[in-house]
Amino acid sequence: MDNGFNLSIPKTLRGVKLHQWVKFMEVYEKNKDNESSEFLDKKMIEILCEVSLKDLALIPIASFDTVLAHLYEILNTSVDLVNTFKMKGSDGVEVEFGIIPNLDKMTYGEWEDLENYIFDQKNLHRAMAVLYRPLVYQIGGKYRVHPYQGTEFYAELMKEMPVDIALGARVFFYRLVKKLGNYTMDSILKQYQQEQKEGSHSSNLSEKNGEDIKRYLLLQKEMSEELTKLQNSHFINV
Repeated sequence: MDNGFNLSIPKTLRGVKLHQWVKFMEVYEKNKDNESSEFLDKKMIEILCEVSLKDLALIPIASFDTVLAHLYEILNTSVDLVNTFKMKGSDGVEVEFGIIPNLDKMTYGEWEDLENYIFDQKNLHRAMAVLYRPLVYQIGGKYRVHPYQGTEFYAELMKEMPVDIALGARVFFYRLVKKLGNYTMDSILKQYQQEQKEGSHSSNLSEKNGEDIKRYLLLQKEMSEELTKLQNSHFINV
């Protein structure tokens, strides 16, 4: 723009960094029920376009409305899983990151950290440091990532990753967990039905299975609710 300052407008959701999205979503959650959207509109441009509120006053009204409509549009873009992506560090060196190739071989430490941070919006960058790590090598479509050494190694760097990749990975992870959970539930029900059929279950065993099913159904309900929130968490209703 020609008003004495530069306005960096992301062309797509890929141009929005994770820390920018988190910062705006915190503001949005606190102010989404306000009758006037003027404050949120200004904060959206300030945060996503990296411009001060002082400079916002210099933007022509037509440009302001155009930029605002564009930002709302990209925030409502659907997201997909991205296996690998590249980022440049402060030293200018470009590094390629890849999602864990074999999620079924995830270590207990990886799973524990991922479970702790994936629900926490403020710590989503830590969850991404579990899922994505620098590539050791890549041959064709196959690759290997560096061994996991805790979230501290790449957590701060992951704040700079494109938010569409982070959101796509988060939704994919919960769909996967839900799918695996359904298999577990099928196993519990089949075992319970078999015991009922054979009449070989004891009272204690029957009670235990009943409690397992109740706990599991409750967990599935909570997971379904969280998945719905995750799938729509980056959508801003105009």
